[in-house]
Amino acid sequence: MIILLIVMTGLMAGTYFAFSFFIMKSLAQLPGLQGARAMNKINDVIINTLFLPIFFGSTLWYAGLIVWAFADWQQTRSVLIIAAAIIYIVGMFLVTVFGNVPLNNRLMESESSETALSHCWNKYLQQWTRLNHLRMLSCMASCALLVITQS
Repeated sequence: MIILLIVMTGLMAGTYFAFSFFIMKSLAQLPGLQGARAMNKINDVIINTLFLPIFFGSTLWYAGLIVWAFADWQQTRSVLIIAAAIIYIVGMFLVTVFGNVPLNNRLMESESSETALSHCWNKYLQQWTRLNHLRMLSCMASCALLVITQS
């Protein structure tokens, strides 16, 4: 069963990798208003894809793994599972909920004024991407730790 979670975590890492290394860089090369509007469209579309079920499902699964690891304590393996879960929940889920999503909401709210959107986009691009790097690294670390537990 953990193999499926490893795959889900890898999918999340890959999604964040794509944003960190070419999507956000591509959007940054567009004129500001176009980049901001494109990002708003991405944020609209992504919530109607498999992203959200994997986002929430993997987070819940990691939370359950913490309980399971304590209930079926196996020294090193349990420590690695708990570490993977904490890294994922904090570095992926909480960073998204308290960092990226509020930035997304601000960007969307500023769309009614081109001046506000342009101003928001300049700050958004740097802050959002920095947080996204953290999400990507957290997913990669959690995935690696889970792989180690399977050997």
